[in-house]
Amino acid sequence: LPNGFKGLLLVAFFSAYMSTISTQLNWGSSYLVNDLYKRFIYTGNSNSNKDNVSKQASEDKHFVSVSRWVTIIVMFIGLVVSSQINSISGMWEFVMNCGAGLGLVLIFRWYWWRINAWSEITATLAPFIGYPLFQYVFKLEGDEIFLATVFFTTISWITVTFLTRPTNFDTLKNFFLKVQPDGNWQPIIEHFSLQKKESNILKLFVCWVMGIIFTYSTLFFIGKLIFKEYSTAGILFITMIISFFIFRFFIQKTNIFDNTKF
Repeated sequence: LPNGFKGLLLVAFFSAYMSTISTQLNWGSSYLVNDLYKRFIYTGNSNSNKDNVSKQASEDKHFVSVSRWVTIIVMFIGLVVSSQINSISGMWEFVMNCGAGLGLVLIFRWYWWRINAWSEITATLAPFIGYPLFQYVFKLEGDEIFLATVFFTTISWITVTFLTRPTNFDTLKNFFLKVQPDGNWQPIIEHFSLQKKESNILKLFVCWVMGIIFTYSTLFFIGKLIFKEYSTAGILFITMIISFFIFRFFIQKTNIFDNTKF
């Protein structure tokens, strides 16, 4: 590239780098403070003499202060972890294995009323225990580590789900009425004498598969086009178009867009 474009490319790399770091730090601290600390650890301000406005301001100031410390801690952990990794592929391997098994609970929480916040917390933390355990203690390698970690994470969050209380029934009722989820929600339906719409699970499964195919075929189509592999790009383009129209057909057959046009 000419010198000017080299400078532009360097700036683009720095921008992407800083954007990723700032996003992860802000996301990490907000997730830990709002969804973990504020919900399960914080006990509230014990000073009952304050009015509601002053109490709210005091709590907001407290949460901002905690967020700053959590941001520093997350940044320190990131520095320690990154210093132990020697390649980009090693980084991706670490990221994949430390999220192994989490996807199952994130999907099933829409279809099974029994999953609660502790299920998700367990599924988030378990891979950080299973990954080093299988790598350094059991000396597994490659895909063996990933599969073992998925199994360990799945067993962990299912166990915790049955050992902890379910989410408050009123909260589950509000969720059900708003989302109308498929799957095993029968206890909530019977408890509140609710009505359930016709199941869309098979249609939505097809939409899910077509959405994945569309997304990846689009990404690889752009890549093949850039590298001038036109025959492969043409196949990917056709795949992209077909998967989009199949997705569009089945999403219109569901009742989730009753009042909108897609």
